[in-house]
Amino acid sequence: DLEATRVADRLFAFGCLVAAVLAAAQIALLPVVVPFFSTVPEVRDAVRSPAKIAALVQLTNGVIFAGEGVLLGLQRFRALAAVTALGVAAMAAVLATPIGAQLDGVLFSILAFHLVQGIGVLAHHLRLSPLAVAWRSRQQRQEEEEDKKATS
Repeated sequence: DLEATRVADRLFAFGCLVAAVLAAAQIALLPVVVPFFSTVPEVRDAVRSPAKIAALVQLTNGVIFAGEGVLLGLQRFRALAAVTALGVAAMAAVLATPIGAQLDGVLFSILAFHLVQGIGVLAHHLRLSPLAVAWRSRQQRQEEEEDKKATS
C-alpha cells in the first residue's frame, strides 16, 4: 500500500509539472500563435483573453487527469462520478450567469468545472482514498513504535 501511495503521489507531481510547463508554453507562445487566427488586429486582440483563460484551465489538467486515473485504478467509480457531478454543477452555475453568454464565460465555466474536479480528486487522494488511509495508519504505527522506544 505504501508503494502504491508513492506511485500515486509521483503521478500527481508529474501531472502537475507537465500541466505547468504546457500552460507556461501556451502563454509564452501567444505572440506566435495569435497571428494564425486572423490578420485583423481586433480579432487578434479578442483571441488573447480566451487563450489566457485556456492556459489557466491547462494548469488544472495535471491534478485532474492524475486524480481520475488514481480513482479509476482504485475502482472508486462513485467518488469519481460525484466529483464530476459537482464539477458539472459548477459549470452550469457559471453558464447561468450573464458572463456565461460570452466566450470568456464559457471558458470560465470550464475552469470552474476543472477547479471543482481538481479539488475533489485531490481531497479524495489526500483524505478519503484507501492509499491515504494506509499511509496514515502506517504513520501512526511508526509514531507508536517510536513512543514505545522512547518510554522504554
